[in-house]
Amino acid sequence: MTLLEGASLFSDKDHARCAAAARRALREFDQSSKGLKLPASVALMARQSAWSHASLVHRLRQSLPPGPWIVRDRNGVWTGAEDWHALQTLLLPRIWDYGLAHRISCARPLFPAIFKRFTYLAAHLARFRSKQWVASSSRKLKNGLHESVSGAGGHLAVFQPTSGGWQDYKALLNDLQSSKISQTFRISPLVENAASVRTTLETLRLIGETFSDPRVRCAWALYAPYFAKTVPAMLGIVAEGSALLRILEARTAVTYEANSWLTAPLMEAAGAAGIKRVVFNHNSQPPSNSPIANSVLLTLLRQRTYNELTDVAAVWSPFSIKAMRGIQQNKPVCRVIPVRLQYPANTVTTEKTRPLRVLHAGNYQNWSDFFPWVAETADEYLNGVEALATAVEHMDGIELIVRVRPKREVDAQTVETRLGHRRNVTVCGIEQDFLEQLAESDVLVAHFSTTVEQALQMGKPVLLWGSTARYQQFPGQDIPPTGRLNDSVYIVRHASALPAMLGAIRDATRAAGQSAGPEAAYSLEVGAPSVDQLASFLVHPTTLTEAVYP
Repeated sequence: MTLLEGASLFSDKDHARCAAAARRALREFDQSSKGLKLPASVALMARQSAWSHASLVHRLRQSLPPGPWIVRDRNGVWTGAEDWHALQTLLLPRIWDYGLAHRISCARPLFPAIFKRFTYLAAHLARFRSKQWVASSSRKLKNGLHESVSGAGGHLAVFQPTSGGWQDYKALLNDLQSSKISQTFRISPLVENAASVRTTLETLRLIGETFSDPRVRCAWALYAPYFAKTVPAMLGIVAEGSALLRILEARTAVTYEANSWLTAPLMEAAGAAGIKRVVFNHNSQPPSNSPIANSVLLTLLRQRTYNELTDVAAVWSPFSIKAMRGIQQNKPVCRVIPVRLQYPANTVTTEKTRPLRVLHAGNYQNWSDFFPWVAETADEYLNGVEALATAVEHMDGIELIVRVRPKREVDAQTVETRLGHRRNVTVCGIEQDFLEQLAESDVLVAHFSTTVEQALQMGKPVLLWGSTARYQQFPGQDIPPTGRLNDSVYIVRHASALPAMLGAIRDATRAAGQSAGPEAAYSLEVGAPSVDQLASFLVHPTTLTEAVYP
């Protein structure tokens, strides 16, 4: 078996078994970790690992025929595996390397003590240069937040791990000489034999022994080398990050997701430094009529946004806000506020003879991800795109653009190879800004993606389509419109129905001209704060009521 062949199609029962195994692993982790003094950021990431490992090994169990097997090991060598333990020992390290989801590139610089002194000196100089620092783990703040922070007079302090060698010194010198509004502070990992590192790793090992599922216990033990690499880096960011934040007198810390190996320790460091921690959620996670999907989405919501490492959850999706407020009825964790995004102007022409421009921008999950029972697997994604392209190439007055967000399993070239040359069909990557590309389109097609809700907020009709019917992101109309667009969301469950639905949307769009705009259900109220107001709070965090939501 080779991972390059993609993920197999799952039945509803397969997905239900995987979700049940993941929930059981979460319960056991929470029970066994009670009272143990794991650092908050490590605990968050370890909890996520338990969930994803249980998902992964049961996904393998549902996908593979009975053994023995011949699989590629970590080095790509075909090797025999007689039982499940041998299979996991060979295959899981390859999957983790393949996905790159849990790796931190971090090495100690030359002369670490001297580098630390220079870094602290750089922080003092940065404090002298500006009194309005906002901390983040990335220079790329999406949805216009980077520009808004700059407009509010803020400077961005980016916290990253060191990469080793002299390049850390060179990068530090370049940052000191730069006039940009952002500056990077590189933090060394703790030494591997530091007492806090040894204690944390031993605690994680003991937690792993409590899992009742032998496959999950095996996966946890195999993951130990990854923990051994990430924990020193995380603890280093927590310790030095809090000190640097105090020197900078940083106003706030902001990220898009709290659940990464870099953002989690930064948010813990910010908490230790006594500054507000803000997650500007960039996902869309509307509730589903599927109990399996709901359990997955709510777990993701807690991991990414609504947890003890967050003080303020700034959310642009009304449905995510509703979900978070439903969670907090039992035990409020953080403040949830709405934030209106600034969308580009609609650039679609009203010329009735032009083709209907259909943009496919869906989402799929490869082997390194843990919720394919909500989104499509890679094979399901390719099957759905191919069926859509087949329908479009035989129709007049429609052009299809397939936008592919590359992952190791599927990229634009993979889709182009699968489709071949098709009339009226174009495949592209992510070179163009998505929202600008959406503004140039008439209709969005996706199965499950944040792009769906963004399109609805821009006033674009959406066609929910994929090769699986197990998940429905929004309720919608499965009867083709007649005369005019009578809904914002349309659904096709079988490929045979695509031509009729696409043709009806084309004819209705021609008759109506440009869309009248988004429906109230998909939009925040007019008085909700803007991204500029959120940025103003990040730079001048007086009170939430005054600065963000009047």
